[in-house]
Amino acid sequence: MMKRSPLLLIGLLFVPAMASAQAPDDIVDRLVAIVGDSTVLQTQILEELQVMALGGADVPDPTDPEYEELFRTVLDRFVNRLLVIQAAAKDSLIQVDESTIDERVTDRITLLAQQFGGQAALQQALAAEGLTLAAFREKLKNEFRTEQLQAMFYQLRLRDAPPAIVTEDEMLELFQEARGTLEQRPKLLTFRQVVLKLTPSEGALETAREEAEALLDRINAGEDFAELAEEYSDDLGTAPLGGDLGWFRRGRMLREFEDAAFALREAEVSPVVQTDFGFHIIKLERQRPGERQARHILIMPEQTEADLNRTRTLASEVLARAKGGESMLALFEEFSDPAAPDSLTIPFEQLSELPGPYMALQSTSDGDFIGPLEYDADQGQRIAIIHVIEVREAGSYTFEDLRGQLASRLQQEKQEDRVLEQLRARAHIEIRR
Repeated sequence: MMKRSPLLLIGLLFVPAMASAQAPDDIVDRLVAIVGDSTVLQTQILEELQVMALGGADVPDPTDPEYEELFRTVLDRFVNRLLVIQAAAKDSLIQVDESTIDERVTDRITLLAQQFGGQAALQQALAAEGLTLAAFREKLKNEFRTEQLQAMFYQLRLRDAPPAIVTEDEMLELFQEARGTLEQRPKLLTFRQVVLKLTPSEGALETAREEAEALLDRINAGEDFAELAEEYSDDLGTAPLGGDLGWFRRGRMLREFEDAAFALREAEVSPVVQTDFGFHIIKLERQRPGERQARHILIMPEQTEADLNRTRTLASEVLARAKGGESMLALFEEFSDPAAPDSLTIPFEQLSELPGPYMALQSTSDGDFIGPLEYDADQGQRIAIIHVIEVREAGSYTFEDLRGQLASRLQQEKQEDRVLEQLRARAHIEIRR
């Protein structure tokens, strides 16, 4: 039986690729595979097997004939991971976000220190594994960097990938395999909604436009864009960052905003651009094929009491029409803020994660109409009209409950397999086992 590591037992340190468990002392390390310009050592596979065992998987004894089959399966998985990492490293569009990685590392170490009863206790546990805190931090950074590379690689490769055929039998087989590990389904609420946003008056629109134009004049006169964004932008998420939006592709922003941003040259500033949010000034910082890094300043029209009262009247009309039998989907298309989902299925315990007034849904039944519910969003006030479709009590998950997730998982697995087949066809792979 392999030695149990106190760090690995908590299940929080490493994905298999970065396992810290030590290989048994009596194992002589040797090369088991060559993948492109990388090598795979026997101890790396043994570490993955050890993590599997510590996680509760049934790992046969090395003398068992089934052990060799499992070893080859894990080795094959390791090879696939290396192929993806190597391909991602060659793609100029894939750039890891080191600041995000550093934040994740800090959060993980803070959590572990709390679980171990303090940083000194964590360092003591690490020392028992032959690790310093600095070495452990570097291992975590490598793990998270690998995760991010793989995720970004597949996201790019699968974005325009043709769909894979998923059969009913395949979904049923996957459901049966997972059935024994599924937790109980929580009490669920399914509802449709129409979310109205306040429409500013013509006067408010003109005032906001004039403010944006005045800021543009100051930028063109040489004032610092980031400083003006921090002081004047109504985008609460980016204003403290000097309006920095980071890197983005088409499809993430509103069309009018994207058209303006992708038409700019580096260091160029756009004219005032109007979207549903208000008036933007955009500065392109950097560009690379298919992506842009930009800053923006957003000036939102002022929302007045008259705007609110006008929207309240409209919300009452929408509610009356819904109660009268009109389709919530049709009403959504006609009146709703498109940024809001037209429907949600959510566990009752997660209602607190929605805007406060949605807590009125805690005591509701099938077919109920709720609202109008008024709440503040990041981009202004909203009023929601809700139709409860179904309240489902807690119980075991059924195949129908998970049909969509099963189909999505199988679809993604098949598409990823296609990518791996292409990578394998082009790469030099030599197995020495």
